Amino acid sequence: MSIAYPVIKIAVTIVVAMENPEIAPGSVWKTGNLLFRAPACGRDLLPRIPCRAHAVDARGRGYLLYAPDHPKATGLVSQALDSCYCFEIFSLAP
Repeated sequence: MSIAYPVIKIAVTIVVAMENPEIAPGSVWKTGNLLFRAPACGRDLLPRIPCRAHAVDARGRGYLLYAPDHPKATGLVSQALDSCYCFEIFSLAP
């Protein structure tokens, strides 16, 4: 099965109040399938999400990584700061 969206590699730059050792500055993740549409773009959600990580892709686009309270998400999701769409993410650990 293929996904309908391109796979994007993102690198974590900042971690805020997350206690997951996999989420650390410099860790690299890749996006997967689209999971759901958030009620607001990532930039607008920042003040409402106390435990989060910030990441960037190769083009400098900013992303928010967080664990949403949504039935379609079973872990962390990636959401671009300028988008409402949330994607599953996978660690690219060595």
